Amino acid sequence: MLELRELRNFVEVAERLNITIAASVVNLSQPALSRQIQALERKLGVALFERIGKRLVLTADGADLATRAIELLERADALKLQATHKGAEQSGTLRVGATPQTIAWLLSPAMARFQSLYPKVTLMVCEGNNDALIEMVEHGAAHLVVANLGISNILVGQPLFQAQLFALLPPMHPCLGMSSIPIEKIAEDAMIVMRRGFLTRHLYEQVVAAHGLRPRILLESDSTQALAALARDGHGVGIVSSSAQNLSALQNAVPIHSDICQTTAEVSALWNPKRYRPAYFQSALDTLVGICAEHGLSA
Repeated sequence: MLELRELRNFVEVAERLNITIAASVVNLSQPALSRQIQALERKLGVALFERIGKRLVLTADGADLATRAIELLERADALKLQATHKGAEQSGTLRVGATPQTIAWLLSPAMARFQSLYPKVTLMVCEGNNDALIEMVEHGAAHLVVANLGISNILVGQPLFQAQLFALLPPMHPCLGMSSIPIEKIAEDAMIVMRRGFLTRHLYEQVVAAHGLRPRILLESDSTQALAALARDGHGVGIVSSSAQNLSALQNAVPIHSDICQTTAEVSALWNPKRYRPAYFQSALDTLVGICAEHGLSA
């Protein structure tokens, strides 16, 4: 039978991928913690870690156990608080995720507001593209993420806002001054786009496919700011979305429209209904909805 102490020590190593640091956190010597991890591996009959050069990394079995162990430990802590009548203190951990663009304008202020209400809750923020965020929340690595649901049939969510596709036009572009741009008008331009996995890239590829276009991709990036700088300096047309929410600071941002397909996509706060959610989860969700309302956004 696995003991919670074993799982806590394993999680410390899994999160830090450093035996020495983890040992100091759990007040064990490095050899003692190493022996405990080896004993856990023998008990389970699988390797949890492996070394690649000097780096310690999780195996696939180790990563799966880490996710399950974190959820189990959170449940155990919640039960302990309830049993000792300390639930009102609302302590624990909340893991939330979003893209870098959404973290900047939505998640960061929302979590600051949430933290003022629940100062004893430890916040862990995960960054990733849309595909990575969906995987995080499906597998329990995050309690809540801000992303487009896509085709997932596991998750549920609260719609937050519509992400609109925009073109960042270089100086002297013939479409400057238009209120919106048909996708065909920029079909011959060099394109500067987000990497695959981001909602903006998914949306853009759907639009060009619907119109039978073959875009010429100059650069793929994780950074809206990099796209904006390249477009500003005349290297091509940047493709972004209103998920960034700082379009007023970006030069020559014009919405893209299409007569045959959507150029918007719904962004929601998503969670896995089959996974554990702490008692203060709803408050975190309400805070996200409130920030969007203050920005005048709705889905």
